[in-house]
Amino acid sequence: MPLTLTYAQALWRRAERAPRSELLRIVGGDPWTADDVRTRAASWAICLAPVGPDDVVVTCVDSGPNAVALTAAISALGAVELPLGADTPVEWACELVELTRARLVVSSASRTEPPLVRRLVHATTDRRLELIEDPGTFEPHLPGADHVVPIARSTTDPATVVVTSGTTGRQKAALLPVGAPIRQARQVAAAMQYGSDDVLLSLFPWHHINARNAVVLPAILSGARVVFTPHFSASRFWELVRREHVTAFTFMGAVCMMLLRQPPSGDDRRHPLTKAYGGPAPADLVADFADRFGVTLRQAYACTELGDISTTALDELCPGAAGRPVDDREIRIVDEQLRPVPDGATGEILVRPRDPGTTLLEYVGDPQATAAAWESGWFRTRDRGRLDAGWLHITGRASDVIRRRGTNIDPAQIEEALLAHPEVAEAAAIAVPSELTEDEVLAIVVPTATKSPSPETLWKHCEQLLPRFAVPRYLTVRQSVPHTMTHKLDRALLRRRGLPADAWDAETRSLTPEPR
Repeated sequence: MPLTLTYAQALWRRAERAPRSELLRIVGGDPWTADDVRTRAASWAICLAPVGPDDVVVTCVDSGPNAVALTAAISALGAVELPLGADTPVEWACELVELTRARLVVSSASRTEPPLVRRLVHATTDRRLELIEDPGTFEPHLPGADHVVPIARSTTDPATVVVTSGTTGRQKAALLPVGAPIRQARQVAAAMQYGSDDVLLSLFPWHHINARNAVVLPAILSGARVVFTPHFSASRFWELVRREHVTAFTFMGAVCMMLLRQPPSGDDRRHPLTKAYGGPAPADLVADFADRFGVTLRQAYACTELGDISTTALDELCPGAAGRPVDDREIRIVDEQLRPVPDGATGEILVRPRDPGTTLLEYVGDPQATAAAWESGWFRTRDRGRLDAGWLHITGRASDVIRRRGTNIDPAQIEEALLAHPEVAEAAAIAVPSELTEDEVLAIVVPTATKSPSPETLWKHCEQLLPRFAVPRYLTVRQSVPHTMTHKLDRALLRRRGLPADAWDAETRSLTPEPR
């Protein structure tokens, strides 16, 4: 396979072209120039010796310039990074360490004491992993750092093991090639037309692919800057944007809805933010966000295994759509028998890469899942959507579909109906087992801060807006619903929890007598 630009080479190139240009900063912290980050990365590469090509290094570090330098150092050595969040299940993380034959664990000082890192050091049966603590435990410029040169790598050489969110079941570990990050970063930078005047806000943890490939690497390539914030706060978001002169951010899941739920302010349009990239988001949310904040949400569709699949350019917009297919990805919509459906019809989204060297290599330790992910060269996303005049519309996960009375129900349809009620702040709809066959619908509702509607009131509201088969049988009101680390509704967790004992049952007009 041909050689490709690596993460490290991209950083080195930026440092050579504009060494004193600001590249990274944590909110409230000092700026790091491109040369600062390159120097720290080179020093890290020296500290990580004798790690070499294809060796696996586990990282559990806080977002920020040190984390970027560490990732670039691993790339410079030709090694493979396995980034983990502090909340990664301990047993699953230990299994990954064993499967990948990892050599080192690198941890921020703040993460060394939690059980995850302590267990990882002793995770293997035949050896003890070496632990390197805290990116600040060595001088930023070690002797020999100026002579570190990133090694050349081929497009399909392994680069990163990314733990997927597990929204359809057990988490998987996707092994991605060297060509994947650069390919995705170029897609994002081109779609958003980033330049040296842009300041990008990173909302996601460093072990998440969005922070790495859709924020930091596009900034490295385009000359832009990145500001890291440790925690997302909807109430302080616009204050942060104004203070840090942020011009763009990436979003996923409920981030934009959380911002719209904040009380209106006379400062809602007083900010430098001009563009946002992510999605998917419904058309009314896109319109409301633009009307209130003056920011157009540029939507895209991506997955860990393939990177960006569709994007929306700055000079075109189709509210509610997740963009048009990118040049190197072909999209097909199919029915349950994997047969193509007509334009405008809904089905499962399949994707065929025109450049297979930038896609999933394998699910580590799971050959069955790897084989099941592909169908005659097409990747099965397990997402549902439709193509309409070239625009891709996402309707949900195939695994989220509720089968009731012989009819497939998209949970988003139910959730949109519930959100139309003025006293509902958030809603989730899932399938729970029926006493007969197929499924029943359970709706979980989070009320607004001012009022809490009764389940019966919500049921009557749904009756007015939904076909009879889609009206939830069970309703329950909660103070919150779970989300994944990317702010997506965690329906998989809700399904595992099942039917609550105190759910209201429309058939009896009362609470369910016992858990089911």
